[in-house]
Amino acid sequence: MAAKLHYMGDSHLGSRGGHVYYFHCPGCGHSHPFEIDVPNGAGWAWNGSCDKPTFTPSLLCNRDDPGSCCHSFVTDGRIQFLADCWHPLAGQTVDQIGRAS
Repeated sequence: MAAKLHYMGDSHLGSRGGHVYYFHCPGCGHSHPFEIDVPNGAGWAWNGSCDKPTFTPSLLCNRDDPGSCCHSFVTDGRIQFLADCWHPLAGQTVDQIGRAS
């Protein structure tokens, strides 16, 4: 099975200092990053799996732009799109997140 997440490197967002991973979103077609191991605890919790990832809390991209908002939970490699997504997968759960490219 191909890895669904890819490591981007260490965070360069101020002094956060976490590690950034991303996945390709089959809903909006973009790559979504999430940051783990942030010293102050502000990042996401992750199960450590690149094949069947789970991370919390939800991931909200472009929250201030309803025309490109993508909001989801990723659990055991499945992605649950919330109703505030702009794309056709809003309100649905897909079996596998897209392959990171």
